[in-house]
Order: sequence, then C-alpha cells, then structure tokens
Amino acid sequence: MSARADELAEAAARRVLGHLEGERLIARFIDSYVMGFDRPQLKNPPDQFRARSNQLGREALALLGQFVVERCGREFVRFRLGPLTLRDTAAAARFAERFWPALAAQLKLGPDAAAELRARAADYADIGGRQPLFRGRIAPLLDPQPQMKEKAEHAGDKFFEALDKVAAQVATRLFTPS
Repeated sequence: MSARADELAEAAARRVLGHLEGERLIARFIDSYVMGFDRPQLKNPPDQFRARSNQLGREALALLGQFVVERCGREFVRFRLGPLTLRDTAAAARFAERFWPALAAQLKLGPDAAAELRARAADYADIGGRQPLFRGRIAPLLDPQPQMKEKAEHAGDKFFEALDKVAAQVATRLFTPS
C-alpha cells in the first residue's frame, strides 16, 4: 500500500499544481475582489501588490495542501463492509509524508521554501481554528484598508470554501477508478 500512497501523493501534487496554474485560482480570486468592490487602486504600486499576492498565494497553497492531505487520507481504507470501514492509517500517513515533498518538487521550491510551506500548512491542522486563521491572514493581504476589513474577511471565507472544494475534487479524481 505504501507504493500506492507514494504514487497518489505524486498525482495529488500534480493535480494541485494543475488547479493553481490551469484555473488560476489565486489570480481569479484577487481579480474578482478588485473588480467586485471597485478597488483597482489595490494593484498599485505593482511591486507591493505582487508581494501581497505572493504571500496570499502561499497561504492559500498551505491551506489547500492541508485540505488535500486530510481528504485523501480519509480515502485509504483497509476494509469496507457496508457501513463498517477500517481506515488504513499507515497509508494515509505515508501519503501525507510524500505529498509535501512532491508538491515542493512540482512547484520547484528550495528546501527552505518547502519547509516554510509545510510549517504554514501545520498552522491549519486545527479544524475548528483554520477558517478564522485563514480569514485573518488573507484579509489584510487582500485589502489593507481597515474600512474594507469586513468585506475582505467575507471574501476570505468564500475563498476558504473554494479551496475546500478543490481539495474534494482532487481526492475524488485520485480515488475514483477510471
């Protein structure tokens, strides 16, 4: 089962990168906020906007990775008989261990950046605290104006939900027989 977990970790990393690049998740999220609230000034000066966007992207990637690890981890099953299911925790742990290096390789991250990504993802391990944490980190990056905090937090909540849906799609595609 560990070879399968390794293969699935590589495939999951490719799918995550495909969603990020192909669907332009982060750029679309930022653009929809800028256009939706008529905030084109957020894109100026460009170097500050790029820095905030990159930081926002790292947060989103960490959360998405955490979601993928959890959702895929639930799919490793040793025994299934109707409603009775015995999870394969060893395979799930192996998947989680292999996923992060595979994702770092797909993104061409160096060792320090890969360790930072994994540490950020660990911040999102607490299921009850992850949405407020994500919202709190994303809102000031999305719109640094205090009067827009509530709207930016609401947008962060919507992005949180979108990332969870992407993780569900990744898990479904990996574990659904072709």
